[in-house]
Amino acid sequence: MQIQRVDFDPEGGELRLSGRVTNEVEGVRLGSHHTLTVEVHRAFSLHKECWDSVSLERLREATTLDGGRSAELVAVLIKESATGGLAQLFLVSGGMSVAKARLEANPFPKQGDPRVVHGGKKARERWFDQLLAAILRHVELGAVKCVILAGPGFTKDAFFEFMLAEAARRSLRELLVSKPKWVVCHASSAYKHALREVFTDPTVATRISDTRAAAEVLALGQFFDMMRDQPDRVTYGLRQVRYASEQGAVDKLLLADTLFRAQNIARRAEHVALVEATKGAGGGIHIFSDLHASGEQLANLGGVAALLRFPLPIDDLLEDDDDGGDDAAEGEEDASDEAESVEAPG
Repeated sequence: MQIQRVDFDPEGGELRLSGRVTNEVEGVRLGSHHTLTVEVHRAFSLHKECWDSVSLERLREATTLDGGRSAELVAVLIKESATGGLAQLFLVSGGMSVAKARLEANPFPKQGDPRVVHGGKKARERWFDQLLAAILRHVELGAVKCVILAGPGFTKDAFFEFMLAEAARRSLRELLVSKPKWVVCHASSAYKHALREVFTDPTVATRISDTRAAAEVLALGQFFDMMRDQPDRVTYGLRQVRYASEQGAVDKLLLADTLFRAQNIARRAEHVALVEATKGAGGGIHIFSDLHASGEQLANLGGVAALLRFPLPIDDLLEDDDDGGDDAAEGEEDASDEAESVEAPG
């Protein structure tokens, strides 16, 4: 089949490949359009004419995960307001933040008729119970390094107390044993963008310091801090970063993973060469997923950025090179004109 479109559903764990049938297959007409769905735990063979180092490394990382359950971190964001309640569960691994559950609830009355208030309390407990069920279903508590519970106000604290009480009442041993892994902290909202805020919280940063997600958030934070304080120690854009790499100046290379999924094979090869050159020079590599908040930030810079080992005014140097190239070109044109003027009389 000649692939014409690829759709990935991270929440459902499905990859849909659509295209035109080019080989004879029983029951499928040659030349017809067909969609093939690749699901988690469904075996398949993948062949490529050329495997680059980045693809092989990412494939190795992907195949070490157990269907998304072996996440390094888990983040539970929760809030309630006058408009209702919202809770989201994210698994964070390999630079990706995948939403596994989203639970919304109607507003919980806290004043007025006692019967209405009591009904609101029961509805809130049912909402908490649904969130607890989602955590038990999607999270391998024995394997994760840290579980972050965050949100505005006191709803997160109320849920944490409810969860521990339910764990004791229902003898949920795995949940009780995981209590030291939980970190309760503030977040401004329960939406995905709040993850960036949570990961930079000093308490959380200390607990998750040895995870890949923390390393990427830290590297991007260093980039922006250095851009503000020492602009000659950072650069972004393919041309600028490639120039810095040629000078042996790249200390940390930051790349968006979308660059390695581009349809332009030559452009993909340029980014792979940049990765290999940086590794060869002893630099660090951070590849950010677009499923993570930090990856979205990097995409705004064109998907390529670098922290440098030493100050390098790259824009000025590139301008000088461009000017020199123009001068050289003008010199060649002058020489050519002069040669023509000498030869013309003869």
